[in-house]
Amino acid sequence: MTDVRGIDPGVELLPDVPIARSTDDLLGRAPLVLRLCELACAQPMAAPRVVGLVGGAGTGKSSVLNLVTTVLTERGDVAFVTLDGAGYAGAKDLIAALLQNLHEFFAAQDVVDTSDSVRDTLARYGGLVSDVARIAGVKVDLGGALARSAADVRAEIAEMTQEIGKRIVLLVDHVDRMPVRELGSALVALRHIAAIPYVTIVLAYDRRAAALASDDEIDPRAFERLVQVELAVPAADRVLLARVLAGGVTRVAMRLGRDLDAVLALFDPDADSAPVLDLCETPRDAKRAINALAAALPLVPDGGDVRDAALDIVLRLLVPEVDGPRLDGRGRAAGSVHAGLLAELDAIVAGHRRAGPARAALRVLLT
Repeated sequence: MTDVRGIDPGVELLPDVPIARSTDDLLGRAPLVLRLCELACAQPMAAPRVVGLVGGAGTGKSSVLNLVTTVLTERGDVAFVTLDGAGYAGAKDLIAALLQNLHEFFAAQDVVDTSDSVRDTLARYGGLVSDVARIAGVKVDLGGALARSAADVRAEIAEMTQEIGKRIVLLVDHVDRMPVRELGSALVALRHIAAIPYVTIVLAYDRRAAALASDDEIDPRAFERLVQVELAVPAADRVLLARVLAGGVTRVAMRLGRDLDAVLALFDPDADSAPVLDLCETPRDAKRAINALAAALPLVPDGGDVRDAALDIVLRLLVPEVDGPRLDGRGRAAGSVHAGLLAELDAIVAGHRRAGPARAALRVLLT
């Protein structure tokens, strides 16, 4: 008969969403946030620039951008706009949104006559931003901006931007998630936006994903030509990542009233072997691991090997290539069969980006 009280009715799951407040910064990203703000607002103020925030998927780029906005809000000499590239179907929509936000900024500063049709004429496309854009009543040929002298371009726009006296920071997340053909167009278009004095564009992207996208549709040097300086999201500190994992499992243990110390040992940064910690490369990995453990550990019978179960759960989650009946049968393997199974699983994970930690985890499970 089913226990109507439930198994773990108070279960908590961590959402895979970026943090928005410095108080939630468990991985100590504050120095990175401040440095990114400094690069975006570096002197001279009138000089346009493009700054890249680079890091792999799940490393926390979106969280860093969110924290950057909290810092920029406190500055009186900066205005900012945030856009998520993943939310736009194509380059035209993304660039139109950027230009629309620029229009709204200038209108709010009483530089643009809001009764004018600048909203419609700010950017007209001919496949890319290569037509005449109209900013604050000044017509600027952005398509020819790169071919003309910098002095000519700045002279046309500085008359308007100097009146405002603020740097405009455009924060664009997930630009590398756009379809390949659209990404190429977006990068070319962003070069034209980046020619505007007083404008900083901060792009968050994954270098590896960008490199894989570079084919006949994208100039392999497109990012190199666009971005003047890159700032990389550093690898998550092992001790801090271990604290995140330990906190999640401790909450599970408290809800269940069970001893899960054997699980905690799997991500002890001071231990000789910490196979779960070694498998987790990013904050996203840690969140996924905690959620998977919170979901499955309550199903391990009392007296069961929670350490083995926890490692099995996380290994299958983060290295799904091993998820199957071969790993299920490890308890029945012995002698030469055991050695053959280990060799077979080793071969399965060969070439995986977590091959080393995966093989180490397999040896823990099969001993």
